[in-house]
Amino acid sequence: MGNRSGCGAVIVGTALQSLVFVYGALPAWAQAPPPASELQRPALQIGSAGRFNEDWSVLRGVDLSATDDPLDRLKFIPFTNDGSVWLSLGGQARERGEYFRHFLFGASEPKDTDAYLLSRFRLGVDLHVTPYLRLFAEGKSSMALDRDLQGGRTTAYVDEVDLLNGFVDVMIPLGDLASATLRGGRQELIFGSMRLVGPGDFTQVPHTFDGGAAFVRIVDWTITPFWTLAVPIINKYKFNDSTTDRPLFGIFSTGPLHLLPVNLDLYWLGVNNAVATFNGTSGREQRQTLGGRTWGKIGQTNLDFEVEGAGQFGSVGSANIAAGMFTTVLGYTLPVPRLSPRVYLEFDYASGDKSPGGGVGTFNQLYPNGHSYLGYIDFIGRQNIISASGGLIMTPVRDLILSLQQYFFWRASDRDAVYNEAGAVLRPGTGTTARYVGAEVDLLATYNFTRHVQFYAGYSHFFPGEFIEKTGPSQGSDFLQYTF
Repeated sequence: MGNRSGCGAVIVGTALQSLVFVYGALPAWAQAPPPASELQRPALQIGSAGRFNEDWSVLRGVDLSATDDPLDRLKFIPFTNDGSVWLSLGGQARERGEYFRHFLFGASEPKDTDAYLLSRFRLGVDLHVTPYLRLFAEGKSSMALDRDLQGGRTTAYVDEVDLLNGFVDVMIPLGDLASATLRGGRQELIFGSMRLVGPGDFTQVPHTFDGGAAFVRIVDWTITPFWTLAVPIINKYKFNDSTTDRPLFGIFSTGPLHLLPVNLDLYWLGVNNAVATFNGTSGREQRQTLGGRTWGKIGQTNLDFEVEGAGQFGSVGSANIAAGMFTTVLGYTLPVPRLSPRVYLEFDYASGDKSPGGGVGTFNQLYPNGHSYLGYIDFIGRQNIISASGGLIMTPVRDLILSLQQYFFWRASDRDAVYNEAGAVLRPGTGTTARYVGAEVDLLATYNFTRHVQFYAGYSHFFPGEFIEKTGPSQGSDFLQYTF
């Protein structure tokens, strides 16, 4: 009875606290484009990219008092007659209710079933001084109500005052076919598929970094060298500082492969973490990741594909690293225009360690976009895992998107742990050689009420496998979420 009352309170609280600026954190495919007859505003960059990637200069010269959206007046505020100096304001209010039944398969303390409300607010200011100088700042406040599951209101859920982005851009033109933008300050990093580096927008407290990056455009390729320091969430009620103990650096490049009608990402990512532990091996982690990704359509068919792979080398303490990951996706869009149904099959592999202590074979997933891959219940991360999955996505009516996804999980190595989406150990791996972790099914629905108001609901169930059954409590876990 108590859980039902708590769940009801979350629903009522969610409805009452939803605001006009609300736009839920959802995958890119969940964002419906405006009709062609409307002013072609930039897509609101939620989930797939930062708000700083929205270019509202398209409103320059437009009579904003005559558009069909009164909020346009906040998106382009000119300070000069020619509009060369202008300001854009943006924000997001997000209310998400969550309900867990048998959290962590019943292993959590002091309780394993709970309903609670998560609130997050973002407010951004984007000042363009000239076409060559820009200042962007975005603050964030994250709060949690009535969360009593393991850990309670930790810094993973509560960070009431913080700076998410605060940087300066200097654009250097290099002719008609090239340019360079130098960025310095606090920033979200968004690279490729975001399997390894992304903002983690679904979470209450997204990833952010202090440092510098250069976005070099050469024809239709973009090359981004960067050097940053991670900003760990340490204090719930004050601004957080970056730490020299966790640098992230490298080069990311992306562009079309002109020999074939596909796109290509190539990257090198490096970390030099002061302390790390993988399957009994501890010490300073100096790890390099070399990888690539390609995706596109297959000929003139309705088939699409994606392939990504990466290898890692370096050291943890005095032990060497040899790890890797691989993922492939094959999709097909059925020729039913009204529904736009797409079915897909996906395979994921991330290496695990062969034995506790000694050399490290566990893949480090770095700073991924949580909740985007390997199940929406977030029990499984991209470390020591094999996953086979498939799904169906369709639009039965305008502005409504439905999705069904099914996952099956195995340990890649029977001598290593199972890790969650944050990279923490979900269950130690030395107590059994069982490989089958379990299966998860996700049902998702997204509805766009307006350009600014979106509702999202999802249900997930995890069916424990032999590995979970042999390493502790093994009740099936249910997860319900609904977001405005």
